[in-house]
Formats: sequence, structure tokens, C-alpha cells
Amino acid sequence: MKIIDHGTWTRYQPEAKPTDAPVTAMFLRRDSDGVDWYDYVRPNFLLTNPRKKTYNPEIDNAPLPAPNFRPGNIFCNIYYHPEFKVHIVGTAVRDPTMMCPIGQRVIEIVGFDGDDPHAEFGGKVYDHEAGTFTILVRPPISPSPLEQKILDRLDTITARLKELERKING
Repeated sequence: MKIIDHGTWTRYQPEAKPTDAPVTAMFLRRDSDGVDWYDYVRPNFLLTNPRKKTYNPEIDNAPLPAPNFRPGNIFCNIYYHPEFKVHIVGTAVRDPTMMCPIGQRVIEIVGFDGDDPHAEFGGKVYDHEAGTFTILVRPPISPSPLEQKILDRLDTITARLKELERKING
């Protein structure tokens, strides 16, 4: 498998919102060069959603821009989990236009043959340097004070039961 890094995307407010953008649109730009997410993903959208005819031959006959994401590959958004101090795959999809990676890294996985990319990659820890995916191993959680009190009482009860069993069984 080969992994292509499409960078980290951060939310921003454009100076002038595009007139065709819905009121709820969230605007993202890539941290490294400021490219807008919608501009970056639009060529992929046009692959599956043909342009409406404008009856302007210059626009209608213009070639489609090359997609930034290769069709057939898997696209993942990666977010940082502060509690575990690791990067985790949020979603893994075949259509990059389904993502809105606010504050997240986007990667493209080339050469995945499986049927369900989200089942394979979703929720896994992603090591950017090594390019690997592993299962999140959660460290043991210390009991709360109340839980500890209950555990202590259970230990006391268990010890008493063992003592009684010894007395009964001789």
C-alpha cells in the first residue's frame, strides 16, 4: 500500500462567501499552502456529478480539471486524540467529497483491495512517519474513589467467605 498525504485542513472564514455556497458551508484551507478544500475536491465532484449546461460553449466544452484524488483509492481523515496522544483514522471512504476534514489530515491509500475501507481503517491508530495502521490499545483505567471503595469492600467480603468456608470444611 502506498499513502499520499494531502495535508492538514483548518477552518477559516472567507472574506467574501461565494454566492452559490449554502449558508451552512464550512470553509477549509490546507495549512501548507492555503488551498481551499472545495476548490481542491471539486474536480472529483465533477467526475460523478456532470456540470449543468450553461449553453456557453467555452464553459460547456472546457475539459474537466484533473482530480486531486485518484478514483478507486481510499481517503481517510486523521485526527489527533489528546487523551491517548495518537493520531486516529476518523473515516475511510472511497469518495473524498463525503469528507469535511476540519482540523484534520487527509491521506489517500493506494492499493487497497478490500470491500469495506472503514471497517479496515476506521478507528485505527495512524503513524504518519511509519505509514502504518494499528489497533488502539487503551491503557487500563484507574478506578474512581467510589469504585475503589466498592472493590475494597468486595475484597473484605471475599476474605470473610474464604474464612467461613475453611471453618465449615475443616
